[in-house]
This record gives sequence, C-alpha cells and structure tokens, in this order.
Amino acid sequence: MKRILTAGIGALVVCAAGTLVNYLYFQKNDHLLLSVKMHGGEITVEHGFALRAVHIYGMTQNSTTTHSLGFSPLGLLASLLLSFLLLLGILALAGKLLKK
Repeated sequence: MKRILTAGIGALVVCAAGTLVNYLYFQKNDHLLLSVKMHGGEITVEHGFALRAVHIYGMTQNSTTTHSLGFSPLGLLASLLLSFLLLLGILALAGKLLKK
C-alpha cells in the first residue's frame, strides 16, 4: 500500500512539474518542450502532459500563423497513468534489488 501511495504522489509531482515546464516554455517559444508532435499539412498538434498546443500555419500570402494552447483532460489522465505505472515499476524493482 505504501508503494502505491508513493507512486501516486510521485506521479502527481511529475505531471505537475511537466505541465509547468511545458506552460512556461510555450509562453516563450510557442511550442511545448516535453511533447509528442503530430504533423499534418498546415497543422501541427503537440500533446504534452495536461496541455495541447495547436499550430496552424498559413499557406498563402495573406494567411497568418496561429498558436493556441489548451487543457487536455485525456492528456492529463494518460500522463498520470503512465507516470504512476513507471514509478510503481521502479519502486518494485528497487524493493527487490534492495532485499537481496
């Protein structure tokens, strides 16, 4: 039970830190630092922790390029789950190695 609680708290800390890093980086550079990028035509979508950045690039002379940032509940859930499972695995492995 202690291992599960530790992994849960660790996952919250990792996700909060990742979201903060991505938000601050987006404010300066219009891109997410820690993200998965999907490209398609004149649009790029970045998913990183609880944030989703959408970049629409103008393809004609009079078009403008836009960058928008939004909250992604599904991204938050996926980040929490992956972080939790990774930390739980690390804690289990560390526990086995330290017992030997």
